[in-house]
Amino acid sequence: MRNILMVWCGCMLMAGWLSATVQAEVALKRSSGEEVSSEPIAQVIVQIGGRFCEYHRDEVEEALRRYPAVQMVDFLNDHGTILVRYRTEGIFPAQLAESAARAAFGMGCTAWVDRGGPPQAKS
Repeated sequence: MRNILMVWCGCMLMAGWLSATVQAEVALKRSSGEEVSSEPIAQVIVQIGGRFCEYHRDEVEEALRRYPAVQMVDFLNDHGTILVRYRTEGIFPAQLAESAARAAFGMGCTAWVDRGGPPQAKS
C-alpha cells in the first residue's frame, strides 16, 4: 500500500510540475509577443492495466497522438502510467483512455482515467 501511495504522490508531483511549466511557457510567450492559444489545456493521467499491456507503449502513444488536440504523451513509469496534455476542444479524458485500451491489444487490457484511486467498475 505504501508503494502505491508513493507512486500516486510522485504522479501528482509530476503533474503539478508540468502544470507550472505550462503556465511558465504561456507567460514567456505572452511577454515575447507570441500568439497564445485561447483554447484551454488540460492534463490527465491514463492508466493501462492487464497482462503485459504496458509493453504496448508505441501503439498506445501512436493511438493517443492521432488526436489533433493531444500535445504531449509521456509515460511516467514502466507500469502503464501515462500523462497526456491536450487541448480540450471536444475531446474527453474517457476517449483518451478508450483509445489507449484499444491500442494495448494484449489479453484483458484495460485503460482508465486515474482519479487518484482504484479503477471503478463499469455499471
